[in-house]
Amino acid sequence: MPEVIYTIGHGNLSFMKFVSLIQANNITQIIDIRSIPYSRKAPWSNKSRLSQLLKPLGIRYTYLGHKFSDKSQTFQHPGQSSQQNSAQAYLDAVSTVIQAAAKRQIALLCAEGDPARCIRQNVIAQTLLSREIEVQHILQNGSVIEAWQEPTNPKQPELF
Repeated sequence: MPEVIYTIGHGNLSFMKFVSLIQANNITQIIDIRSIPYSRKAPWSNKSRLSQLLKPLGIRYTYLGHKFSDKSQTFQHPGQSSQQNSAQAYLDAVSTVIQAAAKRQIALLCAEGDPARCIRQNVIAQTLLSREIEVQHILQNGSVIEAWQEPTNPKQPELF
């Protein structure tokens, strides 16, 4: 079982700032969870480029966005809906992340800088927290905050 899983959003960071943040947290593997692993604002983060840039630094790059994204096209098994297939792909991806984190210090990479507005916090961290795995978000200013449990039944505002 991993001690902690980190997350980071590249936002509009420079590559050097991104590297300094992941190195400060001893990250040895980036797992890219973006459904579209390309960015005009941060071209260094494009899938093939990022993999090349991280390799000389001894940091592994793995792409899993196709399994975390609800936009991914999945093979539909007989008797299963595409929703069931997407859910299974998601759970398989979570298992892959947990297995990787048991061996290396990993960070899940997304584009959104603010974890509160991102799948890293709102979906993936919730799954990991429910499995009693600690999740830490690396913020663009260099601080690290602990993922929080989202309410399962948010209270609806009263109209009257």
